[in-house]
Amino acid sequence: MSGAGKDGARARILVVEDSSVFREMQGLLLGQAGYGVSSHENPQTALAIAAKEHFDLVVIDYELPDMNGQQFMHALRKIQPEIAVVFVSGALTLDLAIQLSSEGVAGIFNKPANPKTLLEKINETLARHSARDTAARVGSHSPLSSPRRSGSIAPHSVVSAANPEPTADRLAYAPRFLLGSSDRFREFTHRLWKVRDFRAVLLLQGEPGSAFEPLARELSDISLFRDGPVMTCSAARFDARRLIEVLAPSLLSHDAGTLIVSGVESFTAAQQKTLENLITGRDVFLPFARRFRLVLAATPALSDRVDDGSFDETLYYKISSLSLTVPSLREMRGDIVANARRILAAHHDNGHARSPLTFAADAAAWLEAQAWPGNYDELTGAVLAAADRAEGNELSLASLAGSAAPADAGPAAIAPVNGSVAVVEITAHDSEETRPPFPLRSDLAAQGAPAPAPAGNHVATAGQLFARASAPAHPLTAQSLFRAASSSYNFSQRLAESLNRAESCAAH
Repeated sequence: MSGAGKDGARARILVVEDSSVFREMQGLLLGQAGYGVSSHENPQTALAIAAKEHFDLVVIDYELPDMNGQQFMHALRKIQPEIAVVFVSGALTLDLAIQLSSEGVAGIFNKPANPKTLLEKINETLARHSARDTAARVGSHSPLSSPRRSGSIAPHSVVSAANPEPTADRLAYAPRFLLGSSDRFREFTHRLWKVRDFRAVLLLQGEPGSAFEPLARELSDISLFRDGPVMTCSAARFDARRLIEVLAPSLLSHDAGTLIVSGVESFTAAQQKTLENLITGRDVFLPFARRFRLVLAATPALSDRVDDGSFDETLYYKISSLSLTVPSLREMRGDIVANARRILAAHHDNGHARSPLTFAADAAAWLEAQAWPGNYDELTGAVLAAADRAEGNELSLASLAGSAAPADAGPAAIAPVNGSVAVVEITAHDSEETRPPFPLRSDLAAQGAPAPAPAGNHVATAGQLFARASAPAHPLTAQSLFRAASSSYNFSQRLAESLNRAESCAAH
């Protein structure tokens, strides 16, 4: 593999890294990939070289002698304004990653970076900078691989290595976020299973209030993206700045994650442009390219807006080429009571000890008989409202029939059956949260810190419930805010693994 530079020769890459081990590793990886590499420990020396020689891309560590990596980037851009920038560091915080991504950085990686992922990003970036760089495009559209996933089966799959595909008469996977056993639900699980590992944008379409987010979480959990962060954003706050904050954990995760965006049918013209840039990895979203899978959710109003011209038709075709229709709640009547009990159980486990755990027989029958035009959101609102006023161990018909879902109720995310994450009630104005694959300690993370359990019958907000459920009992600390913080962390072992991967990647 080789990269073409501006003079028709191979692309040239500047490496600025104060660690001799990582400097040698990166030089080996890039050199064997066919690039010209100039590696330096001291940033001042690198600047002096850059004043004399042209470079297409620079790989920078953040912790450098005399100046930090961001200061070096600014100084280098005064000499070579068009140079592409990639950071590889173990000292980046969440806030800093957000800041760097807004400054036009092409890639941000936690140290030690996965060699294949790093090389893909460099190839893709150089391809963007040079139309003649066809060799750099090779492999840029292949799914990310991870040795620990090879031949693996999804953690709550009903299949096995001996039987890799589910049979039509059974659920395709064991539900965790949305329960069901009806024929309609079973059929949908098979459709979701078939697209589980696709990198293409997935559009979930259904009636207002459908279980978009729980199903998107199911998809993440049964896919090759399951080890990456799960990130959510609603239409109410869908803008470039908010998206950078939501997506920040994906920059420094070793695994690609999942971004769930709801309410696409209400997007303004500006939000449609932002979505286009997000999909194509343009502008401020360049560092996030291929670091997440995008799952969109919309009601039938989206098609109406395409017809009347208020939603860009080309963008619609881009996001709907892979789509699934989410069944309405009334199409899964046999599953209504099971999900209602799940909502009650999660509500009870989240500080509402007096909340009943089951329904009276007539209340269960009433649940199945309703039309539920607001679907899953309406069911969640009705059950929680009834639970907060109920007395005794059983939810009565009187309490339930007298409840009405809040007018502004938004989507609700239901926790896994094992209870590791709580029910998350999402309102229309507060429907974003990010679950990184490890604890974060930064100002942004502190904003979602768990609050004390609410007193009385108060229903906590989505952020409070989710943060309370996902916060570690014993917060972990480490020099790097994004490095797995544990006593078993072995730097030498991880470095050796990275070197082996680099040699293996170059050999093939």
